[in-house]
Amino acid sequence: MPRLGGIVNDLTEVVFLAGRLGLDDDGWPMTVLMDRLQRRGVLARVICLSRGSYPGSDHRLLEFPALGHRWLKTLSIRRLQLEAGFEHPCVLHVLHEAMAAVALALADSWRLPYVQTVDDFGILERGLKLSRRWFRGLIATSPELADELVQGLGFPADRIALIAPGVSPAPAAPRSIDRKIPVIGTAGRSREKSGFGVFLEAARQVLGTGRDAEFLIASQGNDALDLRRHAQALGIADRVSVSDFAVIGPRFWTVLDIYCQPSLVPSTGRTLALALSEGVPTVATQVKGLRGLIDHGSTGLIVPPGSPESLAAAIIELLDHPDQAALIGGRGREATRARFDVEIEADLLASLYRRHAALPETHAPR
Repeated sequence: MPRLGGIVNDLTEVVFLAGRLGLDDDGWPMTVLMDRLQRRGVLARVICLSRGSYPGSDHRLLEFPALGHRWLKTLSIRRLQLEAGFEHPCVLHVLHEAMAAVALALADSWRLPYVQTVDDFGILERGLKLSRRWFRGLIATSPELADELVQGLGFPADRIALIAPGVSPAPAAPRSIDRKIPVIGTAGRSREKSGFGVFLEAARQVLGTGRDAEFLIASQGNDALDLRRHAQALGIADRVSVSDFAVIGPRFWTVLDIYCQPSLVPSTGRTLALALSEGVPTVATQVKGLRGLIDHGSTGLIVPPGSPESLAAAIIELLDHPDQAALIGGRGREATRARFDVEIEADLLASLYRRHAALPETHAPR
């Protein structure tokens, strides 16, 4: 079949470079996005370190764990070149930072342009390492993150595309109406950054008012034991459950009556957006990335970071006014699904891939 610039019969081909699916993508619909792209004439495949819970029958997902090992990376890249039936795409798209070094090697070896998604404010401290020859642009997932890339790193604004990741268009999960004791939950990867200590102190204050509630922490880090000890020290261990949630999925949202994201540092709010899209009444802190996702009092509540008193007051407000909480949850779901629309994401990405595939070799900024 004749090929021209990575396009086969008007099909633009792109390869996503991903980390651990189901963990690094934190529940965002990878396969749903690929289906939408194909409808727009973009044939997408994924090279990942682990396909996680994604079905093994999906031939679009290629698993190469050795790409994540420093000493085996070069050998794995050579294996990719020899992989039966694998043809070079026209554009590479780095989804996760763990694959940035792989993108540099593949772009140089395959002589392909690439773009890279940035969805973590931590990149401002770690910095970016880009190919001066093959890099084409960054994709920022939030306006505040895009502004920080320009102001904090001095990155050229015209090299940044703002594309919000789409949430699954599935209908809202059914919620139990028979449960008598409300459940307030939070999730995150790091105790220090996620504000779990603030959440536990707020839980103690809510329970101290005599209100009946249970609290759930979905820890994606390795600090579950420390969190249980903290709850025990506060005297609320019997009302706090700490679970290891490798993936924040539907099962997590169906048990929650309120979701809190008490982050102490800037965050792009991937999990908060999922909570909002599920219609769960939410409380988040006034930090970069989160504050832009909520219209205070309308689609959720915003509180100062590091203040268990403010977080407890917001939780109590939602507990004491369930009808208002349900209204807030519904408005949050509508606003978030409109903002994080996978159809819009697919439109913007398809246009971006075609534009960069057609460009001649350029140089990346310093």
